Amino acid sequence: MSSVVFCQDSILERPVAVKFLQDGTHGRRMADELAALLKMRSKHVVQIYDICRFPDDCIGIIQEFVDGPDLLESFAAPASASSYYKQLWQIAAGISDIHAVGVIHRDIKPNNMKVDAEGVIKIFDFGLARDTGPAAATVGFVGTPGFAAPELYATTATFTPAVDVYAFGITALFLATGSLPAELTAFPPRPLAAGYFGALGLGLGAEVIRLLDGCIAPTAAARPPMSAVRDALARHLLFDKHQALVVFRGRPSYLNSGNRNIALDLPSVGRVEISYDGLIFRVTAVTGEVFINNSTVTAGQALPGCCVVALGSQARRATERAFITFDLSHPEIVL
Repeated sequence: MSSVVFCQDSILERPVAVKFLQDGTHGRRMADELAALLKMRSKHVVQIYDICRFPDDCIGIIQEFVDGPDLLESFAAPASASSYYKQLWQIAAGISDIHAVGVIHRDIKPNNMKVDAEGVIKIFDFGLARDTGPAAATVGFVGTPGFAAPELYATTATFTPAVDVYAFGITALFLATGSLPAELTAFPPRPLAAGYFGALGLGLGAEVIRLLDGCIAPTAAARPPMSAVRDALARHLLFDKHQALVVFRGRPSYLNSGNRNIALDLPSVGRVEISYDGLIFRVTAVTGEVFINNSTVTAGQALPGCCVVALGSQARRATERAFITFDLSHPEIVL
């Protein structure tokens, strides 16, 4: 749909990619791409620097240039579950940022991603992007076979962010194996057998396997939001690195990989036990009157970020209640 010329910005002294609309391409698609890129402020999506109009109504998009091969050209089997998580988390983070501004990329695939000089994966090529909403539809198939979601093969395809989730799942499969099974390259694609990611032998966590299998579900409604996939991958990348500062009766203590369990007790009122499993801080046992952020607590419940645990109901006097603050840390993922 376009041509790209690589140039040097003589003012800011940096390489840029200038993308031009080719003859015969609908202007609406260029407008979609411009709208999508202008909204982006993401570490994992190429940045647009400027827009120029050239003779004959030709528009050029001046954008970040990422040197080197794309993920299709540079495929290498993952050395470990951690290295695989790191790749997928970056891609999921970029797609989540795209969806957060109401945009669907619609052409997620390994050769639309590059790794910059600092090892950061960046998503580019918004030539098929559309804003979400009632107008998000197309007549006839537009996409990349093998990576396009099943619903895009319909005569009139109405699409949602779930098409990017599906393409992410297929990209994840390619990055694990370097190829795609015949079911996915059929036109339209056929569903894979259940539990496909679990059979890859990469040592992935059960939560990640469940979400990745969900990404390639044949129906859009069955696929998880991209933000949920991103957050799960982040938890596994940071396994055993989280920490909670717990303050009870003025005394601080820490809940982390070196101290995985804590019990908070107000005799005759309430008691709660909280543990850290390397991924999540979770309530493991509760008796009596226990509340988190004024909501009733149940065993198995995950702590919702920084919060306050109250022992004793609001019907009691303040002197009969105790409050414990939890300050949960979120370490930065270092690529």
